[in-house]
Amino acid sequence: MKCINRSITLLASLGLLARAADTCALVDGAKIRAADLAILAPAFAALPPDKELAPAPAGTMVRVFYKAQLAALLPGLQVELPDRLCVQRKRDVIPPEAWQAAVDAAMTSLCATTPWRAKVLEAPQHRFPTGEVLFNRSGIVASRGSVQLWRGALMLPDKSSIPVWVRVELQARRRATILQHAVVAGAILTAEDYKQDEIWAPGPCTGDKELPNPDGLVAKRAIAAGAELVKEDLRRPPAIHRGQSVELEAASGATRIRVPAVAEQDGEVGETVQLRSGWNGSRLTGRVTGAQKARVE
Repeated sequence: MKCINRSITLLASLGLLARAADTCALVDGAKIRAADLAILAPAFAALPPDKELAPAPAGTMVRVFYKAQLAALLPGLQVELPDRLCVQRKRDVIPPEAWQAAVDAAMTSLCATTPWRAKVLEAPQHRFPTGEVLFNRSGIVASRGSVQLWRGALMLPDKSSIPVWVRVELQARRRATILQHAVVAGAILTAEDYKQDEIWAPGPCTGDKELPNPDGLVAKRAIAAGAELVKEDLRRPPAIHRGQSVELEAASGATRIRVPAVAEQDGEVGETVQLRSGWNGSRLTGRVTGAQKARVE
């Protein structure tokens, strides 16, 4: 067995594979068995077909046995052996239905309580060793649309793995706030402007999420009818409007004074705005504290 352990495993990336003219024995599993070598070296037919001789090469690697190493696997037998014999994993193109089945299995696990849709649009076409294709949530590359790049792994019988990927269209069913008709930027929304409904949303299921309550909020941009309303589309209405009179509070120690001012821009509660003093016209910065109220910063 020492000779077996000294057999040479060579990487394709180093350009040290078996010669192009060599025909390699194909192994479908984690072990090289006598039957695998007997196809190219008939002397190995003298051994039980299932006798394990050595570990199979990992992934897409190639293992090369030289004549002396082959002879060490057949002690006591004087037989004709090749000068060298290469071994590699049996490889085949993974069919489309296998990629789809792997994605379906992942989505069934991820979205156990949520309806979902998944369709593989593109997958690798080159040959792989026999193994199991696995995907998990962490392999999904974030995308704004329904088409996602999903990275996964082909797990081989010896527990090694090969990176794989698919491009897949993912959708999940969830509740959403839907705009009933188009609104312009700056419009204040009311209950008549939207409804909550079930939709097919792009991407994998994300679980229940808090739905925005648009009542009284302002659209940051023009939004088309039928669009889903999200928090990023909405803001609170300004507590101070540009050109509006504002009561500006200033403090010095325990002393507080209130002076009239005019807002030079809109501002929500908590925002800072530019104001102009009603006394001398000087420009001031204040933080909005309420409707037509601000405090000097």
